[in-house]
Amino acid sequence: MLRLLPNPTIDLTEIDWDDEIGEAVRFSDLQSYLVVSLPALRDVENELRNFRTSPLVRLIEACEIDQVEQDALIAILDTANQQIEGSAAVADIANSIDASFKDVSGPAFEMDATLGLSAATFQAIVRNLKILLSDLAMTSFEPGRNGLGMNNILYIAILMEYLERRRARGNSAGQLVLVEEPEAHLHPQLQASLLVALRSKDVQTLLTSHSTQITSLAPFNTLISLTKRADASVVSCTLAANDQLDANAIADLERYLDSTKSDLLFARKVMLVEGAAELFLLPALYEAVHGGNLEREGISVVAIHGVHFDVFTRLFRTGNLEKKCAVVTDADLRPSDASDEFDLVVEKPNLAALQGEFVRVFAGATTFERELVTVETLPMLIEACRQLGAPQITVQLETGLASLQNDNLGPEIESQVIEELGTSVLNTAKRFGKGRFAQVAARHAHLCSGLPSYIQQAIDWLQE
Repeated sequence: MLRLLPNPTIDLTEIDWDDEIGEAVRFSDLQSYLVVSLPALRDVENELRNFRTSPLVRLIEACEIDQVEQDALIAILDTANQQIEGSAAVADIANSIDASFKDVSGPAFEMDATLGLSAATFQAIVRNLKILLSDLAMTSFEPGRNGLGMNNILYIAILMEYLERRRARGNSAGQLVLVEEPEAHLHPQLQASLLVALRSKDVQTLLTSHSTQITSLAPFNTLISLTKRADASVVSCTLAANDQLDANAIADLERYLDSTKSDLLFARKVMLVEGAAELFLLPALYEAVHGGNLEREGISVVAIHGVHFDVFTRLFRTGNLEKKCAVVTDADLRPSDASDEFDLVVEKPNLAALQGEFVRVFAGATTFERELVTVETLPMLIEACRQLGAPQITVQLETGLASLQNDNLGPEIESQVIEELGTSVLNTAKRFGKGRFAQVAARHAHLCSGLPSYIQQAIDWLQE
């Protein structure tokens, strides 16, 4: 028997095939194995109307309505036909059409014309059945008045019911549904609902998607990534089939790859950062200083909300995600949300060990907020403190900027001033919340004229 394995991490070469499985597959088995392909852009309304392609027709056929009920439905249609044809108004119109038709065609080609419904057969009933929808605004409306996304959901729902009934009949060797871009025209919550529903069905489904909403909900061991290399070739990999990932690492990735961090699966290049402060500020600073957009450069800034970079960097290697990943972090590797009230002892990852063919680490000398303090960035930080309502710190930063702009200031004094200002900025960020401080500072990023050196180095490497 030939079957498709539900677990993509299983290596077919490691399976002990028995004699029965090793036999040639019969053509009849292949014929009863159903593969359904759903392209991203399809005319659902048209397909529902088309007798040969409609999943509704296939579902009705799969229900195997018995002959007695078919005859009863035919009798109802036959009675309706007779009543309509017996209408005086319909008969009058039919007679006028018949007379005009004979007049135009002439005696040599004349034919009789009348008005009526199609022949009373069960196939005619199936062909003319329509799906009617209702919501709070309207009742009994056809899918043509619906949005494309909801029509896609309707189409897939009918198809899934058909496949369920087909499987229940026991005459199927297997079923595979290929869905291209299921997120097309779908609300994010509908995307989630669709994926949950598909996973609950006893039908193997293969999706292609660019939706972080979908990848955030899919089990990690079902994700297969296609990555374009620099030479335009494409590498395909099952992300979980990575000998650098143990069960704990996979569990971590499954929890952390939510709809935002899943962006690293699709980005051409990735910049991993610790938290929200870098996530808010770095794109704004790049745009202010370089007049560009990191996303347009193919670079996604992904916050992991911690310092456990090793779990993520294991993905970026030969045979897995073959694309550049720059780790931008603080030298102390202390979680940004850790409390200063405790003497925190953390097993710090070896930054050098994180590096590889596709990974480079760029670490500041201290913390992110301290590293932000330069002559080029102080105007932004001054306005952020002013807007947040920290007048004393605002004055201190203004005074410090004036000192740093003094050409007579020696290197030692300059370093001391920057260190003091860095402490004030860090304390202010902690006071108002680092994420909030970064949000407000980002509004004034246009006042910056340069980036901290280690961040600029990371961007330069990604852009090489």
